[in-house]
Amino acid sequence: MKTIQWTIMQTLMIILVMVTGSVLPLLQQGVAHAEAAPLAVDTAQIDKFVETMREKLDIPGVAVGIVQGDQTVYTKGYGISGPDGQPVTAQTPFILGSVSKSFTALGIMQLVEQGKIDLDAPVQHYLPDFELADKEASKTILVRHLLNQNSGLSTLHGRSAFTNTMPTIDALIHNLKDTPLTGAVGNKFQYSNYNYDILGGIIQAVSGKSYAEYIQDYVYSPLDMKNSFTSTPEAKLQGLATGYKSVFGFMVPFEQPDNQSMLASAYLISSAEDMNHYLIAQNNGGRFHDHSVATAESVAEMHQPAIKDPTTDGSEYGMGWEIINGIVQHAGDVESFHADMKLDGDVGVVVLINAHDYLVRGYKLSMVADGILDIIHGREPVEDVGSNAGTHFFIDLACLAVAIMLGVSVVNLFKRKKNFRFTPLRISASAFCLLLFNVVLPITVLYGPSHIFAPWRVVVSFLPGVGHLVFVLSILSLGIGAAKLIVWVHNLRLHRMKGSGKTIAS
Repeated sequence: MKTIQWTIMQTLMIILVMVTGSVLPLLQQGVAHAEAAPLAVDTAQIDKFVETMREKLDIPGVAVGIVQGDQTVYTKGYGISGPDGQPVTAQTPFILGSVSKSFTALGIMQLVEQGKIDLDAPVQHYLPDFELADKEASKTILVRHLLNQNSGLSTLHGRSAFTNTMPTIDALIHNLKDTPLTGAVGNKFQYSNYNYDILGGIIQAVSGKSYAEYIQDYVYSPLDMKNSFTSTPEAKLQGLATGYKSVFGFMVPFEQPDNQSMLASAYLISSAEDMNHYLIAQNNGGRFHDHSVATAESVAEMHQPAIKDPTTDGSEYGMGWEIINGIVQHAGDVESFHADMKLDGDVGVVVLINAHDYLVRGYKLSMVADGILDIIHGREPVEDVGSNAGTHFFIDLACLAVAIMLGVSVVNLFKRKKNFRFTPLRISASAFCLLLFNVVLPITVLYGPSHIFAPWRVVVSFLPGVGHLVFVLSILSLGIGAAKLIVWVHNLRLHRMKGSGKTIAS
Protein backbone atom coordinates (compact mmCIF):
# COMPACT_ATOMS: atom_id res chain seq x y z
CA MET A 1 0.00 0.00 0.00
CA LYS A 2 2.74 2.43 0.92
CA THR A 3 4.54 1.57 -2.32
CA ILE A 4 1.44 2.46 -4.37
CA GLN A 5 0.99 5.73 -2.45
CA TRP A 6 4.63 6.63 -2.99
CA THR A 7 4.33 5.87 -6.70
CA ILE A 8 1.24 8.07 -7.00
CA MET A 9 2.96 10.93 -5.14
CA GLN A 10 6.01 10.70 -7.43
CA THR A 11 3.76 10.74 -10.50
CA LEU A 12 1.88 13.82 -9.21
CA MET A 13 5.15 15.60 -8.48
CA ILE A 14 6.44 14.90 -11.99
CA ILE A 15 3.20 16.18 -13.51
CA LEU A 16 3.33 19.31 -11.28
CA VAL A 17 6.90 20.07 -12.33
CA MET A 18 6.03 19.59 -16.00
CA VAL A 19 2.95 21.81 -15.76
CA THR A 20 4.75 24.46 -13.74
CA GLY A 21 7.68 24.48 -16.13
CA SER A 22 5.48 24.97 -19.16
CA VAL A 23 2.77 27.25 -17.75
CA LEU A 24 4.77 29.55 -15.48
CA PRO A 25 6.66 31.25 -18.32
CA LEU A 26 3.33 31.87 -20.04
CA LEU A 27 1.91 33.33 -16.85
CA GLN A 28 4.96 35.54 -16.44
CA GLN A 29 4.60 36.73 -20.02
CA GLY A 30 0.95 37.52 -19.34
CA VAL A 31 1.82 39.53 -16.22
CA ALA A 32 4.56 41.41 -18.05
CA HIS A 33 2.17 42.13 -20.89
CA ALA A 34 -0.44 43.39 -18.43
CA GLU A 35 2.09 45.70 -16.79
CA ALA A 36 3.10 47.15 -20.15
CA ALA A 37 -0.47 47.48 -21.45
CA PRO A 38 -1.40 51.01 -22.52
CA LEU A 39 -3.17 53.10 -19.90
CA ALA A 40 -6.91 53.13 -20.47
CA VAL A 41 -7.71 56.84 -20.57
CA ASP A 42 -10.80 58.63 -21.76
CA THR A 43 -9.17 60.73 -24.47
CA ALA A 44 -12.50 62.29 -25.42
CA GLN A 45 -12.91 63.55 -21.84
CA ILE A 46 -9.34 64.86 -21.84
CA ASP A 47 -9.94 66.68 -25.13
CA LYS A 48 -13.13 68.24 -23.82
CA PHE A 49 -11.47 69.26 -20.55
CA VAL A 50 -8.41 70.84 -22.21
CA GLU A 51 -10.56 72.77 -24.68
CA THR A 52 -12.79 73.96 -21.85
CA MET A 53 -9.80 75.17 -19.81
CA ARG A 54 -8.24 76.75 -22.89
CA GLU A 55 -11.38 78.78 -23.40
CA LYS A 56 -11.84 79.72 -19.74
CA LEU A 57 -8.22 80.77 -19.31
CA ASP A 58 -8.03 82.41 -22.75
CA ILE A 59 -5.01 80.29 -23.74
CA PRO A 60 -3.99 80.38 -27.43
CA GLY A 61 -2.38 76.94 -27.56
CA VAL A 62 -1.75 73.80 -25.48
CA ALA A 63 0.21 70.61 -26.13
CA VAL A 64 -0.36 67.51 -23.99
CA GLY A 65 1.62 64.30 -23.57
CA ILE A 66 0.81 61.22 -21.45
CA VAL A 67 3.02 58.19 -20.79
CA GLN A 68 2.81 55.03 -18.74
CA GLY A 69 5.92 53.07 -17.91
CA ASP A 70 7.93 52.87 -21.13
CA GLN A 71 5.02 53.62 -23.46
CA THR A 72 3.58 56.79 -24.94
CA VAL A 73 -0.17 56.77 -24.27
CA TYR A 74 -1.31 60.05 -25.80
CA THR A 75 -0.07 63.25 -27.43
CA LYS A 76 -2.13 66.04 -28.91
CA GLY A 77 -2.05 69.76 -29.67
CA TYR A 78 -4.91 72.19 -29.11
CA GLY A 79 -5.47 75.71 -30.38
CA ILE A 80 -3.00 77.85 -32.30
CA SER A 81 0.76 78.32 -32.03
CA GLY A 82 0.74 82.01 -32.97
CA PRO A 83 -0.91 84.91 -34.80
CA ASP A 84 -0.59 83.10 -38.13
CA GLY A 85 -3.19 80.61 -36.93
CA GLN A 86 -1.01 77.51 -37.32
CA PRO A 87 -2.42 74.68 -35.19
CA VAL A 88 -0.46 73.37 -32.22
CA THR A 89 0.73 69.79 -32.74
CA ALA A 90 2.57 67.27 -30.58
CA GLN A 91 5.74 68.36 -32.43
CA THR A 92 5.34 72.12 -31.81
CA PRO A 93 8.29 73.45 -29.74
CA PHE A 94 7.57 75.44 -26.55
CA ILE A 95 9.93 77.15 -24.10
CA LEU A 96 10.06 74.98 -20.96
CA GLY A 97 10.81 77.53 -18.26
CA SER A 98 12.07 75.95 -15.04
CA VAL A 99 11.36 72.45 -16.34
CA SER A 100 14.84 73.05 -17.81
CA LYS A 101 16.30 72.57 -14.31
CA SER A 102 15.62 68.83 -14.42
CA PHE A 103 17.68 68.57 -17.63
CA THR A 104 20.56 70.37 -15.91
CA ALA A 105 20.32 68.03 -12.92
CA LEU A 106 20.42 65.08 -15.32
CA GLY A 107 23.56 66.46 -16.97
CA ILE A 108 25.25 66.81 -13.59
CA MET A 109 24.33 63.26 -12.58
CA GLN A 110 25.68 61.89 -15.86
CA LEU A 111 29.03 63.48 -15.07
CA VAL A 112 28.84 62.15 -11.49
CA GLU A 113 28.43 58.64 -12.89
CA GLN A 114 31.56 59.18 -14.98
CA GLY A 115 33.52 60.22 -11.90
CA LYS A 116 34.01 63.74 -13.22
CA ILE A 117 31.88 65.47 -10.57
CA ASP A 118 31.58 64.88 -6.84
CA LEU A 119 28.29 66.18 -5.44
CA ASP A 120 29.98 67.00 -2.15
CA ALA A 121 32.88 68.92 -3.70
CA PRO A 122 32.97 72.73 -3.49
CA VAL A 123 31.74 74.61 -6.55
CA GLN A 124 35.11 76.37 -6.70
CA HIS A 125 36.76 73.01 -7.38
CA TYR A 126 35.17 73.11 -10.84
CA LEU A 127 34.78 76.90 -11.21
CA PRO A 128 37.87 78.43 -9.53
CA ASP A 129 36.70 81.98 -10.33
CA PHE A 130 33.25 81.46 -8.78
CA GLU A 131 32.73 84.03 -6.05
CA LEU A 132 29.84 85.85 -4.35
CA ALA A 133 29.82 88.92 -2.12
CA ASP A 134 30.64 86.73 0.89
CA LYS A 135 34.04 85.39 -0.17
CA GLU A 136 34.40 82.89 2.66
CA ALA A 137 30.89 81.47 2.30
CA SER A 138 31.49 81.08 -1.44
CA LYS A 139 34.16 78.52 -0.65
CA THR A 140 31.71 76.32 1.27
CA ILE A 141 28.97 76.03 -1.37
CA LEU A 142 28.87 72.46 -2.67
CA VAL A 143 27.48 71.12 -5.94
CA ARG A 144 24.78 69.36 -3.89
CA HIS A 145 23.67 72.69 -2.40
CA LEU A 146 23.00 74.07 -5.86
CA LEU A 147 20.99 71.00 -6.87
CA ASN A 148 18.92 71.04 -3.67
CA GLN A 149 18.35 74.82 -3.79
CA ASN A 150 19.89 75.51 -0.37
CA SER A 151 23.06 77.35 -1.34
CA GLY A 152 21.93 80.59 0.33
CA LEU A 153 21.24 82.37 -2.97
CA SER A 154 17.81 83.98 -2.89
CA THR A 155 14.73 83.70 -5.08
CA LEU A 156 14.78 87.46 -5.62
CA HIS A 157 18.34 87.55 -6.94
CA GLY A 158 17.65 84.54 -9.12
CA ARG A 159 14.77 86.37 -10.77
CA SER A 160 16.98 89.32 -11.61
CA ALA A 161 18.64 87.21 -14.31
CA PHE A 162 15.51 87.50 -16.47
CA THR A 163 15.84 90.16 -19.17
CA ASN A 164 19.52 90.55 -18.28
CA THR A 165 22.17 91.53 -20.80
CA MET A 166 24.61 88.72 -20.06
CA PRO A 167 25.45 86.95 -23.34
CA THR A 168 26.60 83.62 -21.84
CA ILE A 169 26.37 81.43 -18.75
CA ASP A 170 30.02 82.18 -17.93
CA ALA A 171 29.35 85.93 -18.11
CA LEU A 172 26.37 85.57 -15.77
CA ILE A 173 28.43 83.60 -13.23
CA HIS A 174 31.24 86.17 -13.41
CA ASN A 175 28.66 88.90 -12.74
CA LEU A 176 27.66 87.27 -9.41
CA LYS A 177 30.69 88.61 -7.53
CA ASP A 178 28.62 91.24 -5.69
CA THR A 179 25.57 89.03 -5.11
CA PRO A 180 24.85 88.52 -1.40
CA LEU A 181 23.70 85.34 0.29
CA THR A 182 20.42 85.66 2.16
CA GLY A 183 20.78 82.48 4.18
CA ALA A 184 23.47 80.28 5.63
CA VAL A 185 24.91 77.81 3.14
CA GLY A 186 23.08 74.48 3.32
CA ASN A 187 20.65 75.78 5.93
CA LYS A 188 17.32 76.43 4.19
CA PHE A 189 15.49 76.06 0.91
CA GLN A 190 15.50 79.12 -1.35
CA TYR A 191 14.43 78.50 -4.92
CA SER A 192 16.88 80.43 -7.10
CA ASN A 193 17.54 80.33 -10.83
CA TYR A 194 21.16 81.21 -10.10
CA ASN A 195 21.74 77.77 -8.54
CA TYR A 196 21.04 76.05 -11.85
CA ASP A 197 22.77 78.68 -13.96
CA ILE A 198 25.93 77.93 -11.95
CA LEU A 199 25.37 74.18 -12.47
CA GLY A 200 25.23 74.91 -16.20
CA GLY A 201 28.66 76.51 -15.86
CA ILE A 202 29.97 73.44 -14.05
CA ILE A 203 28.73 71.18 -16.87
CA GLN A 204 30.61 73.35 -19.36
CA ALA A 205 33.83 73.38 -17.32
CA VAL A 206 33.85 69.63 -16.72
CA SER A 207 32.66 68.39 -20.11
CA GLY A 208 34.62 70.81 -22.28
CA LYS A 209 31.44 71.51 -24.25
CA SER A 210 29.05 74.43 -24.14
CA TYR A 211 25.93 73.72 -22.09
CA ALA A 212 23.85 73.78 -25.28
CA GLU A 213 26.11 71.27 -27.00
CA TYR A 214 26.13 69.00 -23.96
CA ILE A 215 22.34 68.84 -23.66
CA GLN A 216 21.99 68.24 -27.39
CA ASP A 217 24.60 65.45 -27.46
CA TYR A 218 23.83 63.64 -24.19
CA VAL A 219 20.12 64.22 -23.59
CA TYR A 220 18.26 65.29 -26.71
CA SER A 221 19.99 62.94 -29.16
CA PRO A 222 19.87 59.67 -27.17
CA LEU A 223 16.23 60.35 -26.26
CA ASP A 224 15.34 61.01 -29.92
CA MET A 225 14.10 64.51 -29.09
CA LYS A 226 14.04 65.83 -32.66
CA ASN A 227 11.93 68.91 -31.95
CA SER A 228 13.93 70.15 -28.97
CA PHE A 229 16.33 73.09 -29.09
CA THR A 230 18.80 75.15 -27.09
CA SER A 231 18.41 78.34 -29.12
CA THR A 232 15.30 80.47 -29.62
CA PRO A 233 16.29 81.64 -33.13
CA GLU A 234 16.92 78.03 -34.21
CA ALA A 235 13.60 76.91 -32.72
CA LYS A 236 11.75 79.70 -34.52
CA LEU A 237 12.93 78.28 -37.83
CA GLN A 238 11.35 74.96 -36.80
CA GLY A 239 7.96 76.29 -35.70
CA LEU A 240 8.52 77.55 -32.14
CA ALA A 241 5.17 78.63 -30.71
CA THR A 242 4.69 82.36 -30.22
CA GLY A 243 4.33 83.33 -26.58
CA TYR A 244 1.43 85.49 -25.36
CA LYS A 245 1.25 87.84 -22.39
CA SER A 246 -1.73 89.45 -20.73
CA VAL A 247 -1.95 93.22 -21.27
CA PHE A 248 -4.77 94.67 -19.17
CA GLY A 249 -6.49 91.27 -19.43
CA PHE A 250 -6.05 90.74 -23.17
CA MET A 251 -3.67 88.07 -24.50
CA VAL A 252 -1.18 89.73 -26.85
CA PRO A 253 1.63 87.98 -28.80
CA PHE A 254 5.20 88.93 -27.86
CA GLU A 255 8.56 88.33 -29.44
CA GLN A 256 10.47 86.04 -27.08
CA PRO A 257 14.12 87.12 -26.59
CA ASP A 258 16.93 84.56 -26.60
CA ASN A 259 18.39 84.31 -23.10
CA GLN A 260 21.44 82.05 -23.39
CA SER A 261 22.74 82.99 -19.94
CA MET A 262 19.70 81.29 -18.32
CA LEU A 263 19.55 78.29 -20.62
CA ALA A 264 20.33 75.90 -17.77
CA SER A 265 17.58 77.24 -15.50
CA ALA A 266 14.74 78.36 -17.75
CA TYR A 267 15.11 78.50 -21.53
CA LEU A 268 15.43 75.00 -22.95
CA ILE A 269 12.87 74.24 -25.66
CA SER A 270 10.94 71.05 -26.40
CA SER A 271 7.67 69.57 -27.69
CA ALA A 272 5.03 67.37 -26.07
CA GLU A 273 6.14 64.38 -28.15
CA ASP A 274 9.79 64.82 -27.13
CA MET A 275 8.90 65.42 -23.49
CA ASN A 276 7.10 62.08 -23.53
CA HIS A 277 10.45 60.48 -24.41
CA TYR A 278 12.04 62.37 -21.54
CA LEU A 279 9.37 61.27 -19.04
CA ILE A 280 9.68 57.66 -20.20
CA ALA A 281 13.39 57.79 -19.36
CA GLN A 282 12.57 59.29 -15.95
CA ASN A 283 10.01 56.53 -15.42
CA ASN A 284 12.34 53.68 -16.39
CA GLY A 285 15.60 54.19 -14.58
CA GLY A 286 17.08 56.45 -17.25
CA ARG A 287 16.25 54.19 -20.21
CA PHE A 288 14.37 55.08 -23.38
CA HIS A 289 14.11 52.12 -25.74
CA ASP A 290 17.72 50.97 -26.33
CA HIS A 291 19.37 54.11 -24.92
CA SER A 292 20.25 55.02 -21.37
CA VAL A 293 20.89 58.57 -20.21
CA ALA A 294 21.40 57.73 -16.53
CA THR A 295 21.44 54.86 -14.08
CA ALA A 296 18.38 53.95 -12.08
CA GLU A 297 20.24 55.07 -8.94
CA SER A 298 20.89 58.55 -10.37
CA VAL A 299 17.27 58.99 -11.41
CA ALA A 300 16.09 57.85 -7.98
CA GLU A 301 18.41 60.34 -6.28
CA MET A 302 17.09 63.20 -8.41
CA HIS A 303 13.53 62.26 -7.42
CA GLN A 304 14.37 61.78 -3.75
CA PRO A 305 13.11 64.55 -1.41
CA ALA A 306 16.10 66.34 0.08
CA ILE A 307 14.82 69.56 1.62
CA LYS A 308 11.42 70.99 2.56
CA ASP A 309 10.01 74.04 0.85
CA PRO A 310 8.61 76.19 3.70
CA THR A 311 6.57 78.32 1.28
CA THR A 312 4.32 75.43 0.20
CA ASP A 313 2.54 72.84 2.33
CA GLY A 314 3.87 69.33 1.78
CA SER A 315 6.38 70.37 -0.87
CA GLU A 316 9.96 69.09 -0.91
CA TYR A 317 12.78 69.53 -3.40
CA GLY A 318 15.09 66.90 -4.82
CA MET A 319 17.45 67.66 -7.70
CA GLY A 320 15.68 69.58 -10.45
CA TRP A 321 12.40 68.05 -9.28
CA GLU A 322 9.95 68.91 -6.53
CA ILE A 323 7.92 66.30 -4.70
CA ILE A 324 4.39 67.21 -3.58
CA ASN A 325 2.19 64.60 -1.95
CA GLY A 326 4.14 61.80 -3.60
CA ILE A 327 3.97 63.30 -7.11
CA VAL A 328 7.38 64.05 -8.63
CA GLN A 329 6.96 67.18 -10.70
CA HIS A 330 8.17 70.57 -11.83
CA ALA A 331 6.50 73.60 -13.34
CA GLY A 332 8.14 76.12 -15.64
CA ASP A 333 7.40 79.78 -16.29
CA VAL A 334 9.05 82.45 -18.41
CA GLU A 335 7.68 85.70 -19.79
CA SER A 336 5.07 84.18 -22.11
CA PHE A 337 5.18 80.39 -21.66
CA HIS A 338 4.12 77.89 -19.01
CA ALA A 339 4.91 74.18 -18.63
CA ASP A 340 4.06 71.36 -16.23
CA MET A 341 5.45 67.83 -15.98
CA LYS A 342 4.24 65.31 -13.42
CA LEU A 343 5.19 61.73 -12.55
CA ASP A 344 2.49 59.98 -10.54
CA GLY A 345 3.59 56.39 -10.06
CA ASP A 346 4.27 54.99 -13.53
CA VAL A 347 2.09 57.64 -15.19
CA GLY A 348 3.64 60.79 -16.61
CA VAL A 349 1.89 63.94 -17.88
CA VAL A 350 3.34 66.98 -19.62
CA VAL A 351 1.43 70.15 -20.52
CA LEU A 352 2.95 72.99 -22.55
CA ILE A 353 1.21 76.38 -22.89
CA ASN A 354 2.23 79.36 -25.06
CA ALA A 355 0.84 82.06 -22.78
CA HIS A 356 1.14 83.52 -19.30
CA ASP A 357 -0.66 85.95 -17.05
CA TYR A 358 1.20 86.47 -13.78
CA LEU A 359 -1.39 88.85 -12.38
CA VAL A 360 -4.56 86.73 -12.58
CA ARG A 361 -4.23 83.40 -14.39
CA GLY A 362 -0.77 82.46 -13.04
CA TYR A 363 -1.30 79.47 -10.74
CA LYS A 364 -4.49 78.46 -12.61
CA LEU A 365 -2.48 77.27 -15.62
CA SER A 366 -1.28 74.24 -13.63
CA MET A 367 -4.92 73.20 -13.23
CA VAL A 368 -4.74 71.77 -16.77
CA ALA A 369 -2.11 69.16 -15.84
CA ASP A 370 -3.81 68.48 -12.50
CA GLY A 371 -7.13 67.93 -14.26
CA ILE A 372 -5.63 65.49 -16.75
CA LEU A 373 -4.19 63.44 -13.87
CA ASP A 374 -7.62 63.48 -12.22
CA ILE A 375 -9.23 62.12 -15.40
CA ILE A 376 -6.58 59.39 -15.69
CA HIS A 377 -7.31 58.28 -12.12
CA GLY A 378 -11.07 58.38 -12.58
CA ARG A 379 -11.65 61.58 -10.65
CA GLU A 380 -13.66 64.59 -11.76
CA PRO A 381 -11.32 67.43 -12.86
CA VAL A 382 -11.70 70.91 -11.39
CA GLU A 383 -12.82 73.41 -14.03
CA ASP A 384 -13.78 76.36 -11.84
CA VAL A 385 -11.13 79.00 -12.56
CA GLY A 386 -13.14 81.99 -11.33
CA SER A 387 -13.71 85.17 -13.30
CA ASN A 388 -10.48 86.24 -14.99
CA ALA A 389 -12.21 89.01 -16.94
CA GLY A 390 -13.90 90.32 -13.80
CA THR A 391 -10.66 90.42 -11.83
CA HIS A 392 -8.86 92.20 -14.65
CA PHE A 393 -11.76 94.66 -14.92
CA PHE A 394 -11.39 95.74 -11.30
CA ILE A 395 -7.60 95.95 -11.60
CA ASP A 396 -7.90 98.05 -14.76
CA LEU A 397 -10.58 100.20 -13.09
CA ALA A 398 -8.32 100.80 -10.10
CA CYS A 399 -5.45 101.82 -12.39
CA LEU A 400 -7.76 104.16 -14.27
CA ALA A 401 -9.02 105.71 -11.03
CA VAL A 402 -5.46 106.40 -9.84
CA ALA A 403 -4.58 107.90 -13.23
CA ILE A 404 -7.63 110.20 -13.09
CA MET A 405 -6.81 111.27 -9.52
CA LEU A 406 -3.27 112.17 -10.54
CA GLY A 407 -4.63 114.02 -13.56
CA VAL A 408 -6.93 116.04 -11.32
CA SER A 409 -3.97 116.79 -9.06
CA VAL A 410 -2.01 118.17 -12.00
CA VAL A 411 -4.95 120.42 -13.03
CA ASN A 412 -5.35 121.67 -9.47
CA LEU A 413 -1.73 122.75 -9.40
CA PHE A 414 -2.57 125.49 -11.88
CA LYS A 415 -5.71 126.64 -10.14
CA ARG A 416 -5.50 129.49 -7.68
CA LYS A 417 -7.83 128.79 -4.83
CA LYS A 418 -9.57 131.95 -3.59
CA ASN A 419 -10.70 132.41 -0.03
CA PHE A 420 -8.63 129.39 1.09
CA ARG A 421 -7.98 129.77 4.79
CA PHE A 422 -4.70 128.44 6.15
CA THR A 423 -5.50 127.03 9.56
CA PRO A 424 -3.28 124.74 11.66
CA LEU A 425 -5.69 121.84 11.02
CA ARG A 426 -5.70 122.40 7.26
CA ILE A 427 -1.94 122.79 7.16
CA SER A 428 -1.51 119.52 9.09
CA ALA A 429 -4.05 117.68 6.89
CA SER A 430 -2.42 118.94 3.67
CA ALA A 431 1.03 117.95 4.89
CA PHE A 432 -0.20 114.48 5.89
CA CYS A 433 -1.94 113.85 2.53
CA LEU A 434 1.08 115.10 0.62
CA LEU A 435 3.41 112.88 2.60
CA LEU A 436 1.15 109.80 2.33
CA PHE A 437 -0.08 109.94 -1.27
CA ASN A 438 2.83 111.64 -2.98
CA VAL A 439 5.81 110.33 -1.03
CA VAL A 440 5.19 107.21 1.08
CA LEU A 441 2.88 105.27 -1.27
CA PRO A 442 4.78 105.83 -4.54
CA ILE A 443 8.14 105.12 -2.90
CA THR A 444 6.68 101.94 -1.36
CA VAL A 445 5.37 100.84 -4.75
CA LEU A 446 8.69 101.58 -6.46
CA TYR A 447 10.80 100.06 -3.71
CA GLY A 448 8.63 97.06 -2.79
CA PRO A 449 8.64 94.91 -5.96
CA SER A 450 12.33 95.46 -6.65
CA HIS A 451 13.29 94.32 -3.15
CA ILE A 452 10.64 91.65 -2.58
CA PHE A 453 9.59 90.14 -5.92
CA ALA A 454 11.90 91.17 -8.77
CA PRO A 455 13.64 94.22 -10.26
CA TRP A 456 11.32 96.58 -12.15
CA ARG A 457 12.80 95.65 -15.52
CA VAL A 458 11.64 92.09 -14.83
CA VAL A 459 8.26 93.21 -13.45
CA VAL A 460 7.38 95.19 -16.60
CA SER A 461 8.54 92.29 -18.76
CA PHE A 462 6.34 89.76 -16.96
CA LEU A 463 3.46 92.20 -16.30
CA PRO A 464 3.29 94.40 -19.41
CA GLY A 465 0.64 97.09 -19.39
CA VAL A 466 -0.23 97.13 -15.70
CA GLY A 467 3.43 96.96 -14.67
CA HIS A 468 4.37 99.83 -16.96
CA LEU A 469 1.39 101.93 -15.83
CA VAL A 470 2.03 101.40 -12.11
CA PHE A 471 5.69 102.35 -12.54
CA VAL A 472 4.86 105.50 -14.54
CA LEU A 473 2.07 106.56 -12.15
CA SER A 474 4.39 106.13 -9.16
CA ILE A 475 7.05 108.33 -10.75
CA LEU A 476 4.37 110.85 -11.77
CA SER A 477 2.98 110.88 -8.23
CA LEU A 478 6.40 111.74 -6.82
CA GLY A 479 6.76 114.54 -9.37
CA ILE A 480 3.31 115.90 -8.56
CA GLY A 481 4.18 115.72 -4.88
CA ALA A 482 7.31 117.79 -5.42
CA ALA A 483 5.33 120.37 -7.42
CA LYS A 484 2.58 120.44 -4.77
CA LEU A 485 5.15 121.03 -2.05
CA ILE A 486 6.63 124.00 -3.92
CA VAL A 487 3.20 125.56 -4.58
CA TRP A 488 2.00 124.82 -1.07
CA VAL A 489 5.08 126.39 0.58
CA HIS A 490 4.81 129.40 -1.75
CA ASN A 491 1.12 129.94 -0.91
CA LEU A 492 1.78 129.50 2.78
CA ARG A 493 4.53 132.11 2.57
CA LEU A 494 2.18 134.55 0.80
CA HIS A 495 -0.49 133.90 3.41
CA ARG A 496 1.91 134.65 6.24
CA MET A 497 3.18 137.80 4.56
CA LYS A 498 -0.39 139.03 4.06
CA GLY A 499 -1.12 138.32 7.67
CA SER A 500 1.88 140.42 8.73
CA GLY A 501 0.84 143.28 6.44
CA LYS A 502 3.87 142.95 4.13
CA THR A 503 3.66 143.18 0.33
CA ILE A 504 5.74 141.68 -2.39
CA ALA A 505 6.91 143.74 -5.28
CA SER A 506 5.64 142.37 -8.56
